[in-house]
Amino acid sequence: MAAANPFATRFTRPGRIAPLDAAGRPVDLSALLDRLDAVGGRAAIEGSHGSGKSTLLIRLHDLAAARGGLSVLHRLGAGPWRDAAVAITAVLWASPAGLVFLDSWERLGPVARWATRLAARRRGCRLVVTSHGPAGLPVLTRCQPSVDMLLAIVRELPEAASWLGPVVGDHDIREAFARHAPNIREALFDLYDLFEERRGGRQPSGS
Repeated sequence: MAAANPFATRFTRPGRIAPLDAAGRPVDLSALLDRLDAVGGRAAIEGSHGSGKSTLLIRLHDLAAARGGLSVLHRLGAGPWRDAAVAITAVLWASPAGLVFLDSWERLGPVARWATRLAARRRGCRLVVTSHGPAGLPVLTRCQPSVDMLLAIVRELPEAASWLGPVVGDHDIREAFARHAPNIREALFDLYDLFEERRGGRQPSGS
């Protein structure tokens, strides 16, 4: 059995898990960056809570940086005024070839969103945001959680060969998704608790 709970946040937090599509297959990050240019350089990643938007945004930022591009990533949530200042400043300081990634776009008020879009357009920089709903930008992609996605995530967690089946099985994973769908993050929290309970000596109910 794994020495540490494989569902711990250090293994499952945004950016640690490879972005997957609804079928549980790796997302083609290069194709998404190419699509960004095709839709005008400014777009949104849409999806429900816990659907993998932040993970996808982080991995796109990492790829853009690895390509040698000038990119910055900001996670909003410090408060309306500070978030507005962070977003607009990031765009104004970006180079025309730069790329600004903003997580939790909906935390900006309507005026701040409008100002950020306008600044990006005038600056000529590219912009990618995450949003739960319509963002006033073309949709780059939509995160669509599924049980297949969750199954694929779990199979890639640390030391899965030692505990997947004997401790936590596919049946448990499917039940966790059914309880929390479409929130993958909450399903993983549920499986963390289940792993801890069963590691304490109780027998799994199924696999």
